[in-house]
Amino acid sequence: MKIDTILSKLGFDNNQVSVYLAILSLGTATASDIARKSGIVRTYIYKIIESFIDSGLVEETHEKVKKFTALHPTKLIDLMENKKNLAESLLPELLGMFSTKEFKPKMKFYEGKNAKKKVFEDIFNFPESTIYTFSPLDDLLSQFGKTYMRHYMERRVQNKIKRLSLRPFLEKNNSETWDSGTGEKFFREVKILPENIDCDTIIQIYADKIGIIASEKEDYAFIIESKELYGFMKQIFLFLWSTAKK
Repeated sequence: MKIDTILSKLGFDNNQVSVYLAILSLGTATASDIARKSGIVRTYIYKIIESFIDSGLVEETHEKVKKFTALHPTKLIDLMENKKNLAESLLPELLGMFSTKEFKPKMKFYEGKNAKKKVFEDIFNFPESTIYTFSPLDDLLSQFGKTYMRHYMERRVQNKIKRLSLRPFLEKNNSETWDSGTGEKFFREVKILPENIDCDTIIQIYADKIGIIASEKEDYAFIIESKELYGFMKQIFLFLWSTAKK
């Protein structure tokens, strides 16, 4: 195998190969000499030589004219050993980030003015799916407004996303918030939670995800992606759904 090919495998680019071999053959030389020998434009020579000095492959001699000398080629071994040691020191942190599992749980917080809408609208990435929600409608209307909620429902219907919604008992007889948009046409079914269960947080359970949107008092929003948590939350929802009343 040719020397330049081996140096390339060690991480040298073509210009670095030419300059390094030129310095080795010249022994001690000026930048102009190295440029002529390597065929590399002088403006690039200094940058390449500086990288070799930093790596311990070349040293600079201060005479009347600045010259550069290649150190013993065994310095290449030292350079590779240093890189190996750096990689080994980084390995524990990398292993902490690495997962061999098929699925790795994730959590993402959303900030800014439209953070809650980003979490609320994430379901649109999963058309023709079913979403299980704890939906305090008073809070939804307060945070997003009626116009937004109407457009949201229209978009959800267009995407054929079915919504099973559990709402607080206090909203049962509230004509201001209790809408009649349910059934197959609206891809939505609504039931009322028992009177002793409070529900101030919007929770969406869908596609191995849990979307959480806090009330205006606490004001946060995030999405957890976890198959196990999704399965558990779905079971809780369906149990409550089976006992809830329309």
